[in-house]
Amino acid sequence: MKLMHLGDLHIGKRVHEFSMLEDQTYILNQILDMVDTEQPDCVLIAGDVYDKPIPPAEATKLLDTFLTELVKRKVAVFLISGNHDSATRLDFGSRLLEDRELYIAGTFQGELQHIVKEDAFGEVHFYLLPFVKPAIVASYFPEDAVVSYQDGIQTVVKHTKIDETKRNVIVSHQFVTWKGIAEESDSETVSLGSIDHVDATVFFPFDYTALGHLHSPQRIGKDTIRYAGSPLAYSFSEIRRGKSVTLVDLQEKGNIDIKQIPLEPLHPLGELCGGLEELLEEGRKNGGSNDYMRVVLTDEKMHYDPLGKLRNIYPNIMTLDIMNTGGKGIQLEKFTLEKNKPEDMFADFFLQQTNKELDDTQRVLVQKIWQNLGGDGR
Repeated sequence: MKLMHLGDLHIGKRVHEFSMLEDQTYILNQILDMVDTEQPDCVLIAGDVYDKPIPPAEATKLLDTFLTELVKRKVAVFLISGNHDSATRLDFGSRLLEDRELYIAGTFQGELQHIVKEDAFGEVHFYLLPFVKPAIVASYFPEDAVVSYQDGIQTVVKHTKIDETKRNVIVSHQFVTWKGIAEESDSETVSLGSIDHVDATVFFPFDYTALGHLHSPQRIGKDTIRYAGSPLAYSFSEIRRGKSVTLVDLQEKGNIDIKQIPLEPLHPLGELCGGLEELLEEGRKNGGSNDYMRVVLTDEKMHYDPLGKLRNIYPNIMTLDIMNTGGKGIQLEKFTLEKNKPEDMFADFFLQQTNKELDDTQRVLVQKIWQNLGGDGR
């Protein structure tokens, strides 16, 4: 049985106020083309289907189109909620959709949703575990000591009757680590410390664990416990991390082949670093770019409207940072009126941004500007 593992679609997401809907439509169509080529029997979607509990109408329309196209292809779909989703909203109509082999587990109701499929090697048991907090698990199992996320997932698995002579697949959306380690990015929701961590050993009874939550494709502990990762990069910390779809070929018990198929985004993330004139000249020579860009300007002097000038050549600049020889950033906690005159506050700011002291002429100018603004000359 061939499985296609996806996760963290985050449909409707905005990155630096840029809507990702066009990019998401493009990448989901690319995934549908992969379905046509690879012919999987099942598609596993491991949570964070939407980016917000109440998604915009355009996002729900896009998901509806994607799921409809999968169902048309006679592919069984197993979909769970993630921490970004509204579990109850995803549940709507789920029982009606089972007849079309679209299985949705939005809310946890005391036991794992369990579906059995068959192939030439016998039964494959699918278990759906939506994102769940310890308090929810504790309400169903008051006799168990459920305090942490680890306790919660262990308790759920313990109370699930798993026939380990059969092939078993679980779809889950949690922060799963191996000895506390997993590769994260800035676009994920991170809790303080490691309170939401679940150790991968919890999933050892399963032949394949399809995880969602972390956006980098990766194995956790062993090859059969995996994050598919998000299909698009949603943070500049992911610039150098390739995106992919995970394809799992379940053969007889103990025989699994896993491969990753690369995805090509409509607008890759990129980064430019240098002086304004240098970047403008380079852009004119190479014809610019429609990639989503982070720009770091290194000029010592200030420019008028650098973002506007750069966007004539790089229209999809998402963020622009200034990093000159000062390079330390603004430490606002230093600048308190109780400790500094406004002129001194500006002098500190100027030093941190340029690594230079104000000269006498500049100091006089700052004082005059302050007085013209009505400063009291303290």
